Amino acid sequence: MSLATLSPRVLRLVAVALVASALVAAAVPADGAARAPPEPACGVCVDGALADAADRHGVAVAVERATLDVHVSDDGSTRWTARLDLSDGTDALRNDSLRAAIVDAATASDGGDRTSRMDGDTLVVEHRRGDAAEREAGAVLFTAFDARDPVLPFVMGGEGTVYPGADALVLHAPEGHVVAGGVGDGTVEGRTVVWRGAEGGDDGIDRDAVPTFVPEGAVAPGVRGVLARLLAGY
Repeated sequence: MSLATLSPRVLRLVAVALVASALVAAAVPADGAARAPPEPACGVCVDGALADAADRHGVAVAVERATLDVHVSDDGSTRWTARLDLSDGTDALRNDSLRAAIVDAATASDGGDRTSRMDGDTLVVEHRRGDAAEREAGAVLFTAFDARDPVLPFVMGGEGTVYPGADALVLHAPEGHVVAGGVGDGTVEGRTVVWRGAEGGDDGIDRDAVPTFVPEGAVAPGVRGVLARLLAGY
């Protein structure tokens, strides 16, 4: 069948489809430039974030080191605890209302309700998330770092990657569980997965990182981890 034999309506539909395909191809570069920018796993830990927020409240704060510990429970809930060792500003941050205002201003990307306290010269900031992990086939999958490209047609760009923000990000297995793969560029250290602040850089943590945990003593934990990720669609 030639184009000459097609009705004007069909020809218009073909033309629209061709134009739409060309626009999508042009709007989504192969290098992923249309993706959202990387986001820190710990906004308050990012270099300068706390100091800038404190300065806007008339307080001088200096951070020597920042770490983020993410504890995963076997029900899929998570607790995120940032610890910032301070060399200046500790006395001012012992004021509960002032500290809360400064922390809120410095944690725009962290989301969720948060609490903060001073532990000696260390600022401790905590919040919980119920959407960062899920259960599948007896395993617990930590999905908060997964940022793979969309697979649906006409969906442009994609989620931005996550980078630590802190000097060290430590992901802790649920009680009675061990790491069973899916860690991407993280380093397995015992029952934890660790990313250092310099790892990932501008590109962030591996886009397909889905750290997986299975019960201790499970047969072939690596295989079980792979199976759980496949069943969950990762």
